[in-house]
This record gives sequence, structure tokens and C-alpha cells, in this order.
Amino acid sequence: TPHAVLMAAELLSKGYGVESGLGDLMLVDVGGATTDVYSLAEGLPKLANAVLSGLEEPFAKRTVEGDLGMRYSALCILQSLQPSEISYYEKQGFSVRDACQLRHEDVSFLSETEKEIDEDEKLASICIDKAISRHVGTIKSVYTPMGLMYHQIGKDLTQTKYFIGTGGVIVNSKHPENMLKSGLIKKELAHELRPNHPTFMVDQDYILSAMGLLSLSHPEIALNILKKRMKTI
Repeated sequence: TPHAVLMAAELLSKGYGVESGLGDLMLVDVGGATTDVYSLAEGLPKLANAVLSGLEEPFAKRTVEGDLGMRYSALCILQSLQPSEISYYEKQGFSVRDACQLRHEDVSFLSETEKEIDEDEKLASICIDKAISRHVGTIKSVYTPMGLMYHQIGKDLTQTKYFIGTGGVIVNSKHPENMLKSGLIKKELAHELRPNHPTFMVDQDYILSAMGLLSLSHPEIALNILKKRMKTI
């Protein structure tokens, strides 16, 4: 399934034949066991004095975070947080410890009340934040005889055009943009090359994996459906 989603995302980005794609995009899929992040972009340095360090990354990249999931991996969400972050949530009235414990103990748990739905969306925001942090490239300043230079490791995704969300918690949310915003650039994480001002979209019909499979035989049809059914928010 993740590979099928990657195929669909690449098709949507590049287009097929005379049908144009959307260009550079990112996609995040928040599930019960993992959070998957996809980027379809060259990710080359954008700063004038920046140079790539290490190996160049592929245009179509997928990372799978096995410790960031809404149910099976819920306790790992807690472990990904610093004590100060946990304290911050608790001061806001959100017991991240209790929320993670409940979902870990009952992986079939379905949120029904407004409070439970809000907890799910806050946990999803954490998953997206941490997963994006691991996926994007980083940059650091280095003083050289030639002056100030920047060394970039990984992809620069700051100018990504579209940021697509999928996964049950996002698809069924009334305000999915609130979760997707957690993956954007942050002042306190200025060294991370996260998306800056992308257009948010949602896989409203949960069709990305199906379209990835369809693209094997009918790419033009799959692309047409993808462009029509990705909902801009």
C-alpha cells in the first residue's frame, strides 16, 4: 500500500503525457501503526551560498516512522516528546499520557465524543510534526575563507507547492488544516527545511493507494481522477 501511494503521488506530481501534474508536493499519511511522509521534489539548495553535503536524495522519497502511530504505536508518541512538551500539553488541559495509554491498550478504540476527537487530532499533529522533522533536510551555517556558507543535508522542501493529507484522522476531520499546519516551517526549528506556504489538500475519498494501482494500467485515467478528487482546503 505505501508503494502504491508513492506511485500515485509521483503521478500527481509529474503528470502523464500531455496532462500536467501539480509539481513539487508532499504527502503525509497518519495511520494506526505508522506515519508515512512522501516528498516529490528535487530538493536542491535554495539559498545562494548553500551546497549539498552527503548523497543526493531521490526525487520520489518515502519515509516510514514505525514509532508514530495513532493506536498500535501510541505509547511511542509519548516517548517522542520531551518532558517540557508533555508539560506544555498538560497545562493546556490535554493529558497526552492518558490519551496515548488509552489508545495503546485498545487499538480498536473509535473516538466519538468531541473530547476524544480533539485528542486524536492533537496526537496526529504530534505525529506529523515529528515525522516531517525526520523527513526534511537540514541546513547549518559554516564560516569559511570565502565567507559564510551553508551546508545542506537532505532535501530543501521549503518551496513545496502542495501538502496533501491522508489517513483516517485527517480524512474524517472537519478541520484537517489544523493538523497539517504542524508540519510547516517553525521559528524554533529554523534549521529544518520544512514547507513554508504550501496549498493544503486532502485525499477526501481515500483513493491514493487505489489510484497508484490503477496507474500501472491506465495512468491517464488515474491522474485525471486524482486531480479531480484531491480536495483543496
